[in-house]
Amino acid sequence: MPRLPHSHFSTNDFPERDRFAAWREDISVVFDAENAPVEDAEPFHATFDVYNFGHCVLAGLTASTGRYVRSTRKASRDGMDSILLQLFLEGSVQFGVGGRTTYADAGDIVVFDLAQPVDNINLKFRNLTLVWPRPLIEPVVPNISRWHGHTVPRDNPSFTLLRQHMLSSYKLAPRFTPQEGLHVAEATLALMGAAMAGDCLPETALEAPAMTKTLTYQIKRHIRENLGSADQSPEQIAHQFGISRRRLYQLLEPFGGIARYQRHLRLQRCLADLQNPAMAHQNISEIAYRWGFKHAATFNHNFRQAFGIKPSEARSPDRAGHHTFAPSPPLPRKEEHSLAEHQQWFRAIGI
Repeated sequence: MPRLPHSHFSTNDFPERDRFAAWREDISVVFDAENAPVEDAEPFHATFDVYNFGHCVLAGLTASTGRYVRSTRKASRDGMDSILLQLFLEGSVQFGVGGRTTYADAGDIVVFDLAQPVDNINLKFRNLTLVWPRPLIEPVVPNISRWHGHTVPRDNPSFTLLRQHMLSSYKLAPRFTPQEGLHVAEATLALMGAAMAGDCLPETALEAPAMTKTLTYQIKRHIRENLGSADQSPEQIAHQFGISRRRLYQLLEPFGGIARYQRHLRLQRCLADLQNPAMAHQNISEIAYRWGFKHAATFNHNFRQAFGIKPSEARSPDRAGHHTFAPSPPLPRKEEHSLAEHQQWFRAIGI
């Protein structure tokens, strides 16, 4: 019987001198990591145990003290538009968001909007990390972007239910089938909505977001939801939102421009389809055409430029039917060690 897709990373698989570099590369899909100085001489270590629940990703993370930065530039360039919750089990975190510094200890659940910058210092910690695509969270937590850099209030009774549910879900994850995982994810989402319901945020967090930021997000969501549509020209999108074409270009300029942003999303969709065993019967050209690539040569060039491999290599089966993604350039790692699938899961959910 099939079980939830599972991926495991450990710095123990690398020589001691390469461990932090390996971890920095692995976590770079979300954060830029720095090895913060510590008083003890203990070698750096990190483990990342990840389960794909279909709608979300749940991971157990243990690591030495480190700094984790998601800059405005990184958030703009990678286009990840997902929400990350971290339940700290050991250690503590100091996070800087929007000019303020907040602290969280073991037992707290911290919320991060990956479309916004953050600067964390995590002190020798262990946590559960939960990543959700924004479109699934917004219907149950409409003000989710305002939770960025805040902790879920412990005095809400549903906080305890959410905390216990995350712990149980991770503990039982090896036993779930993919279908069961979807049901568990739905229950997780309902508990998040209950734990984050009402006006629980500080007053400063309840200020209305800037109109420009709101409009930009609405445009990005429209583009994501209509990638397969022919009505995706700049003129048509600008008309849809009642703005000029020049204004549209200004709003998406931080993301590399509208054409680059669309191409980035389409390539991610192609990668996800190529690595989906259910679509193994489809030709690569059919997948490319469905996501807006009319010419094979252009698609192949863009795909290789984005991911460092050919489309056919993305489809090459690896162990147990999984598909792996080869980074460019590769890290110094054990020769038999292949890149963990969870980097692709985070990308797929984030886009």
